[in-house]
Amino acid sequence: MSMIRKIFFIIYLAVCASMPCGAATSNDSLRIEVLLKGSMVENVFPNEKFTNSLDITSNHLILLSSQKNYYVLGWGGIVPIGKKVDGTISSFACTSDNLLMTIRDNEVCTFDSLGHLTVLYTLPNRDMGITAGKYFMYVYDKNRDIEKKALYVIAHGGKYAKLFEVPTSIESVVEYNNSIVFASGNTVYLFSPKNKEMKALAVLPEGKIIKSLTVDSLNNRIYFSTDSITCALKDSTKVLISDKLGGILRFYQGGLIIFNPEKNFLVRLVDIENQITAWNQNKKNTSGTESSNKVITNATIIELVNNQLSDELIIKIINKSKVNFNLSIDSLISLSEQHVSSPVIKAMKIASKKQQATAP
Repeated sequence: MSMIRKIFFIIYLAVCASMPCGAATSNDSLRIEVLLKGSMVENVFPNEKFTNSLDITSNHLILLSSQKNYYVLGWGGIVPIGKKVDGTISSFACTSDNLLMTIRDNEVCTFDSLGHLTVLYTLPNRDMGITAGKYFMYVYDKNRDIEKKALYVIAHGGKYAKLFEVPTSIESVVEYNNSIVFASGNTVYLFSPKNKEMKALAVLPEGKIIKSLTVDSLNNRIYFSTDSITCALKDSTKVLISDKLGGILRFYQGGLIIFNPEKNFLVRLVDIENQITAWNQNKKNTSGTESSNKVITNATIIELVNNQLSDELIIKIINKSKVNFNLSIDSLISLSEQHVSSPVIKAMKIASKKQQATAP
């Protein structure tokens, strides 16, 4: 399925979700908001390529950058801010007190209200990454060509210190409770600064590179992604959110932002925790269910649509049957591709939720 068709489907979901009836049933489904798509950038800033960074400003706008410019993204569109940067921006992050810290070449700089960069530190390597913690900033080696890759911590008003070294590049770093979670190669690691212990939390197949991490601190859940997939992790349980959407992640105000800078594509998934709970419950309820001829599935619905049954009749069948629907993001897209209507998809979601609520 082409990305263009996928974008159009997600836009359709976002429009439906923004309608009054969608808002009233937001707990029944995952809402997807498209915040940026390729045409928005190409029409205004042709040939612009974004870096693998994003953050949220104090006035709730999404901050992006190319190698030379910063941009803010809101519901009104995307606009540049500040002046063109001398050198090359490789990464940036906003501190807890709203100071924008930038990695430019091999320097850590601050970005003032006039758009000027002021150098704070000279770093050991070029093109490093930077992440903001609650009290500290973390700087790390993303360059795969250097021999040893390190994670450094910068305290307020102090010099940076090295925390550890690893053999593979460090792609992303986040604070998690009193520890540090970082992605290196195909693995998500947990590092304890107190006792210097490190352990693997999740491992993807060889060759998969984890590009980004973010944390939902309220629900104690870690999200991680490659270029093409996004997963959630909690208590050693991994949940696949999408096997087609991946990129740079940020969890903000109950929503998961997924940004693909190569395709100028950014979406926000809302009410995702309820959806994960529903997926897990549905998986639990349907393990060891009756034979497939007594339970209707996505394939059953597609077959009914192909046989040209009316939506009204299909919904009646759903309401009277035991169901085992896959309602993941990718499955919803697939259902729409197979001409399953919005009312039928809504009925599938309601039936799944009712079955979960009445399960023993």
